[in-house]
Amino acid sequence: MTRHEVPTDPFATIAARAGAADRAERDLSDDIRLLFDCGVMQRLCDCATGPSVARGVDLLCRLGAANLSVGRLAEGHVNALRLIRLYGAAEQIARAEHAAAQAQLFGVWGADGPRPVRIDRTADGQAVLAGAKRFCSGLGLVRHAVVTARSARGVQLVLIRADDERRHDTAQWRTAGMRATLSGGHDMEGLRGEALGQADDYMREPYFEGGIWRYAALHAGALEALADALGRHIRDPSPMQAARLVEMIRLTRGARLWVEHAANAVENSPAPDITASLLAREAVEEACLRGIALCERAFGTAAFMDGNPVERIRRDLAFFLRQANLDGKTQLAARLILDGRATQ
Repeated sequence: MTRHEVPTDPFATIAARAGAADRAERDLSDDIRLLFDCGVMQRLCDCATGPSVARGVDLLCRLGAANLSVGRLAEGHVNALRLIRLYGAAEQIARAEHAAAQAQLFGVWGADGPRPVRIDRTADGQAVLAGAKRFCSGLGLVRHAVVTARSARGVQLVLIRADDERRHDTAQWRTAGMRATLSGGHDMEGLRGEALGQADDYMREPYFEGGIWRYAALHAGALEALADALGRHIRDPSPMQAARLVEMIRLTRGARLWVEHAANAVENSPAPDITASLLAREAVEEACLRGIALCERAFGTAAFMDGNPVERIRRDLAFFLRQANLDGKTQLAARLILDGRATQ
């Protein structure tokens, strides 16, 4: 697709193709290319921080409503470039920006397999890795990945080329939801990459847990898609259906407000508040789980039928909500709240 062929509503185009991608009748390459061609990917990166972050929230919500799998890959691209801009050397940043301008997709892969990734040695100024990653989103689509690797000094970020299909293991990805992300394992044995920043930069706040608002925005967008589907389904509402619709709209409005608040508190504040992001994740998860239950009750068995967009959206959303370390995030939020009270 050329820039002259970009549709007027890229989100509608992505949504229309989501079912086929979920059924593995096509991959997400056209959708990712569309995001680059129409400028959405660049705007997502530009609006990830600062006074324009409200625009970033809206774009992520719209992308989550269109297709959560595409949104997951786009958010990974934003996260990767953010890490490179934060911790990379000037030359690394320049090369990454150039690659992104050429529509090359970036990702962040942090989940280790049974053999955790580590820096085995250095050679010619590069880190030589050992081990394997799992849950690597976008295998075959992601060209460059920022990965975590254990080292003697702590967890080191390493920038690698990720497009060697001989290292990919998509057979690992047998899930009920988010199938179209083409995730799986990646063998890092002997792979060379560039160290990015210093050890343990990856966990530095407000950029680690503070960034949760971005995928919470995707979740909120999927909830809005369910609300739209419910509104189309209810033609002459009974009292019960009317009550479900009203509650659903209230949930969507509340979820978006939580995400907008968190994004501003983290990205557009002189004193970034990661607690806001953690609490937004909790609130959005609760709203989404309730929204899924309302749709299942309102649609009945139709909500579980192949080919019904509601079936795919609820399945993708339920799966995405379970990533990652949810109890740890709740405990961290509680500790931050209590620590804040203790210092007041």
